[in-house]
Amino acid sequence: MSQILNDYLSSRLPLPNVAAWGARLSDRRLSSRSYKDWLPEPRIEQTVARLAQIAESLLQHDIRPLRLCWTFELARIHLAFRPDGNCLVIFLEKAPGAFEEHVQAILQEFLTLPTV
Repeated sequence: MSQILNDYLSSRLPLPNVAAWGARLSDRRLSSRSYKDWLPEPRIEQTVARLAQIAESLLQHDIRPLRLCWTFELARIHLAFRPDGNCLVIFLEKAPGAFEEHVQAILQEFLTLPTV
């Protein structure tokens, strides 16, 4: 992972109810961090790789995905996809006071970082 991204995420995470994060850099390298035992890092990286592929496939149809969100019964998965191909995925447990607004801010800031 790039030092810029590492510093950025280290200064903002963990937060309560954030189960994990994963990143895929434009060169296809993956990085992740789990804060919950039930979500191992290999599973995070596999999910991030596939979600990044989904975002890229939308580009083929002239759809520019900046932010995507999947909502499940017990969790939400948020993805931010930069034009340079870097993406950040945050796995958030659905719970009262789940710091949703902080996660949204982290993803928006990620999109505006000058470089990753």
